[in-house]
Amino acid sequence: MSISGLVLHVRPEQAEEVRDKVSELDGVEVHAVTDEGRLVVTVDQPEDHKAADTFTAIQNMDGVLNTSLVYNYFEQDPAEKEPA
Repeated sequence: MSISGLVLHVRPEQAEEVRDKVSELDGVEVHAVTDEGRLVVTVDQPEDHKAADTFTAIQNMDGVLNTSLVYNYFEQDPAEKEPA
């Protein structure tokens, strides 16, 4: 499980468009959008590589200037843990 908090800096005139596109991604929720073009986003994915793919997809969206990871929690699936 991977849960991450991001702050996106986007072109202010494209903030609503980016919000809509980001919201369409699986496991992504937009919590706030400012007039200055900042979005507060969480990404909840079952695996860390899926989270990384989601970060890349967001960073590559038209209108996104910068993506900052501000929080990350990762826990290995208990079925995958090696016995002690």
